[in-house]
Amino acid sequence: MASTESSNSDDGRIIAGPYAAFAAWLHRNLLWLLVGCYLLAAVLPKPGQAIRRWSPALADNQDITAPLLLLALLLFCAAAVVRWTQMRELLQRPGILLVSLIAIWLVPCLFVSALGWILPSVLGSFATSGMLVGLALVAAMPVANSSVAWCQNSKGNVGLSLGIIVLTIVLCPIVTPQLLNLMGFSLSPLETQQCEQLVKRFSSSTFIVWVIFPSFAGMMFNRLAGPAWIERLRDTLRLISAGTLLTLNYASASLAMPRIFGEEVWQTILLSTVLAMVLSMLGIASGWVTARAMSLDKPTTTALMFGFSMKHTGLALVLADYIAQQEPRVILMIVLATLLQHVVAGLTDWYFMHRAERVS
Repeated sequence: MASTESSNSDDGRIIAGPYAAFAAWLHRNLLWLLVGCYLLAAVLPKPGQAIRRWSPALADNQDITAPLLLLALLLFCAAAVVRWTQMRELLQRPGILLVSLIAIWLVPCLFVSALGWILPSVLGSFATSGMLVGLALVAAMPVANSSVAWCQNSKGNVGLSLGIIVLTIVLCPIVTPQLLNLMGFSLSPLETQQCEQLVKRFSSSTFIVWVIFPSFAGMMFNRLAGPAWIERLRDTLRLISAGTLLTLNYASASLAMPRIFGEEVWQTILLSTVLAMVLSMLGIASGWVTARAMSLDKPTTTALMFGFSMKHTGLALVLADYIAQQEPRVILMIVLATLLQHVVAGLTDWYFMHRAERVS
């Protein structure tokens, strides 16, 4: 994932944190590090499985597990580094934000629902079992935190990108269960049952608290610390966030990856790859179409394209962990979606860069 080696403060000064160079390297190579995590989960799964089973000794609720704690830390770090001064312009153009929120969830939901009717009739329900549940789970997620980095690297509207992330995370406890129920109508009875399990988990008060509270805590930390301290801590928080994301992916994949490589045929992996790639490319296309229809400028178009195409797969992995033992293909789809949305973002960024060179 592209990144810069220093941070810009609100008054224009450059503040280079002590870990700036390493943070920049980590984000540039995040895609390959993710690949390494998945390969490690396939050949050395036991440490990851131990992480999955770990629960705080003082926790009375057994639902509080390491993946849930990692997710909370990921959400806290994302909210802590938000530049709130860049979000003021959103109040002047609420129509763009409203249309974006609708398209971010509606377009992939319609895509998965259509696949639910078409793919089983063409390939059979056994061949597609689990894949559509994983795809539906990705489609119902809020926008990924990493979309801001890609947007910033491509000189997009960072304020809009941040606003989309914050609002989709805040709204996801309401929207995500409804979308999963809606997409479940087009799936097989078994997949519908799995979607109902996900909705039940997502709608539980414990899970909602562990999604909303860390985000709110990160926002409060941001406000209390102030812009100067946040800029000094930005590289540290980014390192924590990247390390948390890699650990979460390794732990969640450790149960499914050995079974995937041991049991699945290459056709299943290829089909899952194609579906995950199409879902991300559909987000790029719908962002571009939305921007053209509303006659938006290039920075805003860039923000919409990255926001529409990148989903918060860390949250999806935590939810999928509840049904991964029965259906590892759910994890496979989320793993591929995580990798491929960065690949599509990288190709989009490359296109923007070379287009700008031709114009200049």
